[in-house]
This record gives sequence, structure tokens and C-alpha cells, in this order.
Amino acid sequence: MIRPRSSLFAKILSWFFLNLILLGFVLGVFFAFQPQMNLYSIFRQQGATRLRIAGMLISYDMEQAPQREWSSILARHAKIHQVDFALILEDGSWFFSTDGKIPDPVLEKAGEILKIKPPWDRSGLADPSKAVKAEVENRPNLVMQTGNPTRFWFGNRVPLFLKPLQHPASAMLLALSDSATGHGFFFDPLPWMIVAVAVILISVLLWVPMVRNITRPLVRMTRTTELIAKGRFDVTIHEPRADEIGRLARAINHMTSHLSDFVKGQKRFLGDVAHELGSPIARIHFGLAALESRVQGENRERVAGIMEDMDHLSQLVNELLAFSRAEMNRSAVRLEPMALLPVVEAAVKRETPPQARIIVAVDPEIRVMASAELLTRALANIIRNAVKYAGGGKKETAAIHIAAKKIKDEVLIEICDSGPGVPEDLISRLFEPFFRPEPSRDRDSGGVGLGLAIVKTCIETCKGGVSARNRDPEGFCIAITLKAGTTVQQHVNRTCQLPP
Repeated sequence: MIRPRSSLFAKILSWFFLNLILLGFVLGVFFAFQPQMNLYSIFRQQGATRLRIAGMLISYDMEQAPQREWSSILARHAKIHQVDFALILEDGSWFFSTDGKIPDPVLEKAGEILKIKPPWDRSGLADPSKAVKAEVENRPNLVMQTGNPTRFWFGNRVPLFLKPLQHPASAMLLALSDSATGHGFFFDPLPWMIVAVAVILISVLLWVPMVRNITRPLVRMTRTTELIAKGRFDVTIHEPRADEIGRLARAINHMTSHLSDFVKGQKRFLGDVAHELGSPIARIHFGLAALESRVQGENRERVAGIMEDMDHLSQLVNELLAFSRAEMNRSAVRLEPMALLPVVEAAVKRETPPQARIIVAVDPEIRVMASAELLTRALANIIRNAVKYAGGGKKETAAIHIAAKKIKDEVLIEICDSGPGVPEDLISRLFEPFFRPEPSRDRDSGGVGLGLAIVKTCIETCKGGVSARNRDPEGFCIAITLKAGTTVQQHVNRTCQLPP
């Protein structure tokens, strides 16, 4: 199973957000090395505009009032804009909206700016509106930060028309705050944050459908190919697309069709060969039996050896027939609810030699959906292998345990032995046809490598699953999962609930 953070969807979105971060970093570096396009100047422009407007209003109020009221005027405007104001005149006098002192570095910097001749003095302009316009076009700004306590200062030169028909006096209006944004007066980050969030949301809304349009078909194709890998060649992928994903879907369907034809042909060939070999083997076996009664000595031993080989060949042919029939007749199998215990007992009775000990722990009430013939054949093959490889009852502890339990809508059947087990790296191949683990399970012990392949085919035909695992510290266990069948009481209840 793919972890969410390892999925293609998560990776594409991660690259998308990384791209946004990288784009922001590149823009920041670009503005940092472009004096004509300075981010700080762009952001500062908002504060300069607000300070200029506030300066016009403050200077107008001051022109109408005596200097003793200027501090209260600054305090009134400070309350409106949520920042403190200070006014520094050319002669070094200053007015503050609060009871405090302007730091010396601020006074020195403001004094340096005020020493520069204002635009209205340089141009000889007497029209106040033109003087203000000239000041806007060529304004010196002050931006500082002081400590103990930390304060951020932002200043603009403003003209004060104290007397009519005279050049305006030059003054520096300062706004200060304990916040770098001046609580929105210097710089209001909210619009920028809204724009950034809007850009991200719009980008996500555009990207997510595109990414899901890519990943969803891939997820469906992954699930389908997993089923194909398990031998389900009846599945197809419906992706009517003209892009690479559509081509991949059509290629998978084409591959599935070819694999299905190949596997069916292979199984049909095995079945036909096994069927054709049945009669000659029977005749040879009959002839060898007749010959054995007529020869003596070494020839009799040779005939007996040939008969053993013929028995092995006959067993191989029979298992090939059973395997091919189980594979070819899947669609014709009818599944029905049945009690599990009688099927287990029938398989145990068929495959248990006198010296073997088999312990059955199956509740008589457990029912499964299966074919009795196929389930019996599968259980018989598993029990035969367990008896053969668990020591055949040679040890007192060499017992075979068969247990079953119901888990929600499924029934789990486990057949466990006390044998040597199977190497972990070979367990996944146990259900392949003609596969025999070495060295404990080989031809000398009688197996041809089709027993567990037949088990897998029978159980999958019953719409179930089969798996294998080693036990700790020793032993081997095969687990079968089948759908639970309805009990008699459940059937009665359902019948009673039918509408009249």
C-alpha cells in the first residue's frame, strides 16, 4: 500500500507549493538587487501616502490654532490613526502627541533633512497647491527604528502656512509605533495576505483537478494490474482518453487479452496432454502388472522399479487433469452456503493415514459460501501435504491442527503443522504450478508441485483467498478465507421479513 506522502498526488502538490516558495524567493532576490524596483519602497509608499494625507490635515489644523494647542492636535490625530505623531520644526523645537521625548538619533536625522532647502524655496513658488505638489514630487523621507523601547519612525517633510502670502515653514511630521506595520498605518499586510491566499487558492483549485485527473486513472490501473497479477484476466480498464494515460490503459487491456489467451491455451494444452496420456499409461501399467507375474529375480525388481515410475507418472497426469479442470470450469461452478465441519471431516477422512494425528476445532454452526467438491479437494491437498511434511506422526508432538473462526462476513480456516516450514523467500512462490521448495519438499517425497496450485485455483474459484506463513518457532500454516454462508436461522428470519 502506498503511503499518502509517497503518492504521486502528494508529490505533485508538494512540487507546486515548492515552486510558489521558490518563485517568492526569486522575486525577493530580484527586488533586493534592483534599486529602481525596491520592495521596501513599494511597501513604504502606502505609509508615505497615508502620512502625507494626515500631514495635510494636521498642518491645516495647526494653521488655525496657536502653538500651545499643537500637541493636543497631534494627540487627536494619533487617536484616529492609532499611531503617535511628532512634529519637528526647522529651529529644533518639537511637539509630541504623548508625554515623552523624541530620541536624539531621530532629532539628528530630522535636522539633517530639514537643512535641505525645501522645494518651494528653490523654485520660488508661492502658490500653496503648487508648493505641496512640488513637495510630493521631491520629498525626503525618514524611516528609522529605535530601541528601549522599540519604536518604528516614519517621517515626511510638510509645509506649514503659518502666515498668509509667505513662504511656508518647513517641518518634519513623524509617525511612530511599536509595530513595524504601524497597526496598518505604515504598511497594511492584510491586502497582500488576501492576494497571496487568493493566488494560492486559485492555483490549488486549478491544479487539484488536473492532478486528480492524472492520478485517479493511475490508481484504477494499478488496482486492475494487481488483479491481473493474481490471475484475474477478466478485468478491463475503461479510460477513453487520447493522451498517454489512455494509451497505457489500452496497452494494459491488450496485454491482458494476450495473457488470457496464452494462459487458457496453456491450461487447455496441459489438460489435453494429460487426457491423452491417461489411456496409454493405464495400458502400460496393466502390461507391467502382467509382466511382473511372469519374470523372476533381477528382472522382477526392474519391472517393479518401472511400475513405481509409472505410478508417479500416473499421479502427475491425474493432478494435471485436476488442475486443468479446476482452472477451465471456474465460470460453471455454483457456490452455495454449506456447513464447514462436514467438509473438513470428509477431507480428513480421505487423506489421514492411521499414524497421523489431526486435531479439528471447527464450530458446527460455521457456514461458508463454496463448492463442496472444490473445497474438499483444496482441504484434502493441504492435509496431504501437512501429513507428508509434518513428520507423518513420527513425533508425539507432530500433530496437525485445523481451526476455523468467523470474522465479520468472512470465515478464516487455518491448517497448521509442526514440520520444518519453508524458507521465507520462497513462500510467495508456493502456489505456483510445478514449484517445489528444496530440499525438504522434493520429488522423492512424492510431490509434483501442483498440490498448492490446485488449492489456490479451487479457493479462488470459491471467491476466496489463500496464503501461507511459517510458525514460530517451527511449523507451517496455510490460511483460507471464504465468505461466510447464511445460517438456517438467518434464512428463516429473511423469509419472515418478506413483504406479503
